[in-house]
Amino acid sequence: MLKPAVEVHNVDGILVAEFWDCLRLDPAPVQDLRTLYEAHLASKGRPVAVIDLLGVGYAGSAALGNFMAMHRLAKQRGGRLIFCNVDPTVFEVFRVSKLDPLFTFSADRASALAAANGQESSSAPAAFPSSPTVPAAAPPRKSGGDGLISASRRRKLS
Repeated sequence: MLKPAVEVHNVDGILVAEFWDCLRLDPAPVQDLRTLYEAHLASKGRPVAVIDLLGVGYAGSAALGNFMAMHRLAKQRGGRLIFCNVDPTVFEVFRVSKLDPLFTFSADRASALAAANGQESSSAPAAFPSSPTVPAAAPPRKSGGDGLISASRRRKLS
């Protein structure tokens, strides 16, 4: 059985995190990320973190709680958390929880790093033009009977 884990890199003083074997983002790897972020801040790293959610299809409230704790730490130091490669279903959890305004969302890691460095990236079109913080739309997926609807259909319903 695979063990979900987080891997971090330091890119120009910015903590970049990616999750491995985490189709469902359980609280343990996010707690590990929080601990690593605290160590990053203690070692005088920049208070900006890029969190790559590529491959994550579900995030629960416990994971969001740890992201909120990281957000508070970042905010206290003038930083922020930037999420990239966010699946529309995962973004919906942020939106329904009313947490999406607290974070920045980018289409991919390159645009997230550009945002972290204060540069605007024109290569990251928004999925929903009405909201500037929504990540780029993923290609429509078939629901397979799991109750999920495509991103284009979700736009019409909201």
